[in-house]
Amino acid sequence: MDLRNIFRNTLTVILLSCSTLLMGQQIATSVTIDSVNPAKDPVYIQYVQRLDSLYLAWQTNRLPIRFYQDTALAFVKNYSIPDTPDSVFVKRLAGIPSAIELTYNKQVRSYLDLYTKSRRKQVSIMLGLSDYYFPMIEAKLDAYGLPLELKYLPIIESALNPIAKSKAGAQGMWQFMLGTAKLYKLNVNSFIDERLDPERSTEVACRYLKELYTMFGDWHMVIAAYNCGPGNMMKAIQRAGGKKNYWDVFYYLPVETRGFVPAFIAATYIMNYAQDHGFYAVKPLMPIHSDTVLVRTEMHLGQVSEVLGVDLAILQMLNPKYRRKILPAAGGPYDLRLPDEKITLFITYQDSIQNFKQSVYLAKNNMDKEPVRSSKSKTKTKGIPDATVGKDGAITYIVKSGDNLGAIASKYKVTINSIKDWNGLNSNNLSIGQSLTVFGPKAITEAPRDTNAVVMAANQPKVEKENSKGQLVEQSSTVAASGPSEQFILYTVRSGDNLWTIAQKYPGTSHEDIMKLNQMTGSKLQTGQVLKIKRKEG
Repeated sequence: MDLRNIFRNTLTVILLSCSTLLMGQQIATSVTIDSVNPAKDPVYIQYVQRLDSLYLAWQTNRLPIRFYQDTALAFVKNYSIPDTPDSVFVKRLAGIPSAIELTYNKQVRSYLDLYTKSRRKQVSIMLGLSDYYFPMIEAKLDAYGLPLELKYLPIIESALNPIAKSKAGAQGMWQFMLGTAKLYKLNVNSFIDERLDPERSTEVACRYLKELYTMFGDWHMVIAAYNCGPGNMMKAIQRAGGKKNYWDVFYYLPVETRGFVPAFIAATYIMNYAQDHGFYAVKPLMPIHSDTVLVRTEMHLGQVSEVLGVDLAILQMLNPKYRRKILPAAGGPYDLRLPDEKITLFITYQDSIQNFKQSVYLAKNNMDKEPVRSSKSKTKTKGIPDATVGKDGAITYIVKSGDNLGAIASKYKVTINSIKDWNGLNSNNLSIGQSLTVFGPKAITEAPRDTNAVVMAANQPKVEKENSKGQLVEQSSTVAASGPSEQFILYTVRSGDNLWTIAQKYPGTSHEDIMKLNQMTGSKLQTGQVLKIKRKEG
């Protein structure tokens, strides 16, 4: 059976079964569960299993993660348990191993009610993010000899959101103001903001927390001073007659700081007892396993996304410090975080990624936003029916009868989502005569420079014709050929070519195959260089 049909049928089954489950449990999950441990409740167990299967479907079959997340959040919102008695909260807080005192009082209870009732969706999202960020945060806290419970501090600061921004201008997971960031040597400029880098900002937060503990010697005071600043904390101590206990200086602190320690204690509780309140960790779209590579040249995340086939949204979540999605040329090298399985691929194709659509992604006059992918000056392009190409490489394609986004995407070797993004489309529907802007490989968009060059669209299929002996001879419509032999096609390198784009013209041929066949020790090419491409039997 066609793989596409298998996927389509599998997806249909998943969606139908989930919809059935949603409708079947809608009434049950909207009612509080009396005297039931969620871990033993059949409704909870069934839903958790279903949600886990949806997440696996997204990972393997590219099921839209939004469906998984929306389904999970709808369940969490509706599933609840009865009010928890004070005695249970006290007992559970006492059961958490903590170097920071977990006091219980009415202020703490108010935040516990907030997390367990009003902010159920937010808690579920934070639980998912904690799987990704907590191991890194714990490692850095441990390296500085700090209590590991301080990992809950960014929960109340930013809800574990690395790009969070407050009204006062504090940014990042640890909510640093610009002045504090500069004081601790965080790099902040037009392209980079290390306040948004989870690892770098966590490193600085550890240093700052250690300094605050040296000043105040009490973790409740440290947590409050982290929020209001050491100066305001010193003023509160003076107004309290020199007392250095948080609850003694409570009413001398700024109003917004008074709830900071109670919120911290509540966050510590909920992250340890979430399941007892019927929560489910809604996993983020980020891959759990990732690593970094160093990049020494200017590069846009969009280039990486298109060449490696990684969603741009995922790359942005993995690399939030790049404010304009650009790794700048100056001041490098810079680290680029990628899913583990893409690291080797990036190293192999780094030169190709750097050269891919430079005029689109690295236009100097469009650094503050996504490049404008349009052109006023257009010329008719040889080899691309019903399309024109502008000087900036933008193809304008006119939709014909029978066209669909899948066919057009295949024609120009791009993704359907890319075409939709470039043209602001919200659906896959097309109209005859509709104009679409497409950015294909440079071999497609570059007009022939002389009348003798045979340059066709990079996605055109190979064609065959009869020779003088009546035999079928394969001709490549994607290259400037210099006389194919029986075993090889000779390819003449043109301006803008690289090994990756050349390999894409010959299905079944990799950039390593070309290097090996031509005894190349590096990936650099020169215009006019002739390469042998092994003819594939087909």
